[in-house]
Amino acid sequence: MAKRREILGVRIDEVKQSEALDSIGAWLRSKKFNCRQVVTAYSEFLVRANSDAEFKKILNEADLVVPDGVSALAALSYQEKIANIPELPVSVFKRILVGFGVGRQVFRGKVEKTVTGVWLFEELVGLAVRYQWKVFLLGGFGDKAERLMKKLKTEKPGLEIDFDQGEQRVGENKVENERILEKINNFKPDLLFVAYGPVKQEKWIKNNKDRLKVKVAIGVGGTFDEVLGDLPKPPDFFEKHGLKWLWRLWLQPRRIKRIYKAVIIFPWKVFRAV
Repeated sequence: MAKRREILGVRIDEVKQSEALDSIGAWLRSKKFNCRQVVTAYSEFLVRANSDAEFKKILNEADLVVPDGVSALAALSYQEKIANIPELPVSVFKRILVGFGVGRQVFRGKVEKTVTGVWLFEELVGLAVRYQWKVFLLGGFGDKAERLMKKLKTEKPGLEIDFDQGEQRVGENKVENERILEKINNFKPDLLFVAYGPVKQEKWIKNNKDRLKVKVAIGVGGTFDEVLGDLPKPPDFFEKHGLKWLWRLWLQPRRIKRIYKAVIIFPWKVFRAV
């Protein structure tokens, strides 16, 4: 069962990969199209939520918020270890020691596996073939959603799938958004994957949730790029040792501001919060 925790005042569900699939699978097996929102949260999300009240509310009200990133799991471990120290207040020295200990665990690959958007996407699409769940791809910009649909149709015969490239400027064209909603609802997908980019996609799902004839909607960020191979997946070493951020920085130096928030600002905020 999902254990609901908080990081920086933001709700996150401490779930294993199998538990996340079980929860989502139960919603997909239902006959009701009550749109459930799943968020794959990583450190940058948690930093952003502290300066964006609307986004924070979306995370705290989502049906499932899974830890997409080693930093989130490390923060949960750090908070738990600090909470178990009997002396109060906990000295800065002891907090630093605990932080180094958790960091060592991360680098040694001793934390639980994360529930990344890419992993979740690939697992759910695989199950969709078996259980005849319908899949809809939204966004990704350009022709990415269409290319991914064609790729999945080739690799997974029998998969019921449709797509729409979505709005280029999310939330600015009501007529276009109505067209997109109508297309999705006519298809009535069990699974809706939205690649409008971090934060925008979560806000779009929340704002349209009551009108969507969908069982589960998930914001997946750059997942389409990784599954297509447009963005190479990190080697296992980087994933296992919490260095995926370094791999992304090497491939996309323009992400340095986002990575700074995730690798520097986030740990500092967690350190100060306990």
